[in-house]
Amino acid sequence: MKYFPPLELSFWQHCTRLLRHWFTFSWQTRQLLPTEKREALADHIEQSELKHTGEIAIAFETRLPYSYLVRQARARERAWTVFSKMQVWDTPDNNGVLIYFLVAERRIEILADRGIARLVEQATWDTWVHELYVSLQNHELHKGLHSVIDQIGATLAQHFPQSASDETDNRTTNQPEIL
Repeated sequence: MKYFPPLELSFWQHCTRLLRHWFTFSWQTRQLLPTEKREALADHIEQSELKHTGEIAIAFETRLPYSYLVRQARARERAWTVFSKMQVWDTPDNNGVLIYFLVAERRIEILADRGIARLVEQATWDTWVHELYVSLQNHELHKGLHSVIDQIGATLAQHFPQSASDETDNRTTNQPEIL
């Protein structure tokens, strides 16, 4: 079990955070990535997964559940919960990757299961997160996601290539989920 210390927020910072979450709406999340671009991303992930045994998933969450806000939990903690709920970890080689967006806090987290995390340096994951931030700021999130998926897919294919004997079952949906 990972330990995530609570945020140390003042009373006013905590109130501001609560308000930011309460006044971030699901339509704002849906605007980030329209349906046709989500479908294109799903196809892109599917093509990537033909080359490796890993699992790539994307999740958008408008705001944290109230229980997370009350105990001042971090976005990364929630991302690990989503990682588990989406069963991204359920791969034979422990090589699932989740790209998680928390819209209310403008946070992006890329989580990797232990099989791939031990092979890729933290600086690489940080670079991919930065690339997504830049694409989000430039209103080209879909392009940034395509690029990062290509890079993650290439890394997974390098370390966990798909062979003829490997099962090609898809453990999670390739469609980016909006929670």
